[in-house]
Amino acid sequence: MSLKILEYFNYLEHKSPMHYIDPRGKTLFIIAITCLTIYLDQIIPMCIILVALLPLIYFGNFMKRWLKSLLFLIPVILLVVILNALFLKIDYPTTIAIVLGLRLIILSGFFGLIFQTVSPDDISQTLIKFKFPYSFAWAISTAYRFIPTLAKETNIIIDAQKSRGLQIDRGNLFKRVRNMIPLLIPIFATALRRSWQLAEAIESRGWNATKNRTYLYSLKLKWWDIIVILLSLTLFALFLYLAIADVSLPFWMVYKIPERFELKRLFLIAWEWIKNLFSK
Repeated sequence: MSLKILEYFNYLEHKSPMHYIDPRGKTLFIIAITCLTIYLDQIIPMCIILVALLPLIYFGNFMKRWLKSLLFLIPVILLVVILNALFLKIDYPTTIAIVLGLRLIILSGFFGLIFQTVSPDDISQTLIKFKFPYSFAWAISTAYRFIPTLAKETNIIIDAQKSRGLQIDRGNLFKRVRNMIPLLIPIFATALRRSWQLAEAIESRGWNATKNRTYLYSLKLKWWDIIVILLSLTLFALFLYLAIADVSLPFWMVYKIPERFELKRLFLIAWEWIKNLFSK
């Protein structure tokens, strides 16, 4: 079991165009594009959004990390596509299954704009600017900050248990799950010890002693941030228009996988061929 996928949550400070955009604008943009991505159920609009996503990832300087995260997501995406294509009782289930797979890929990329281009301190300030309580904003930013740290400590515990003879990667699925039980106690103990140390540290520094807090760097909107916010509001307005008015998409954006290429039909053909092969 590898926890390297959690490195995708590890913020690394780079100097890229996406890092200079205010996190409030990026948050609104991701909310708007997420609504559109979840609402649309056609392959071509999903491909258009995916193509538009690639330059943002490139300019955010985390293309390699995103591709590595997709390597870990491929089994999940394939499972989602296959199960939905086989068991959905609707017209054109393979089309919907492919849309769901593309949706997972797109959302992983857009949420990477937050994970990779917004620091934990900026996340806290963004939530406070949106009128969330400081305690809530601090809890969210701290959890985001310590996800990669806990992942590294978990990998250290796994390596230590393996050196003591614990066979985690052998046996069937149920045996592997059972072998994970000895890892739970040291993992929970490490997490509790770190949370206790963190609590003592913030209490010794007078955490939440004053209502009006100051920051070394304060978020300020630039002209390009205004453009991003206006674009986000336009996309959200488009989503509301499509959802409320129930407008049909143009004909060139509607594509269905032909019935002869339906995954369920292809599986049945392959199954019949295998049965005939062994019956002889």
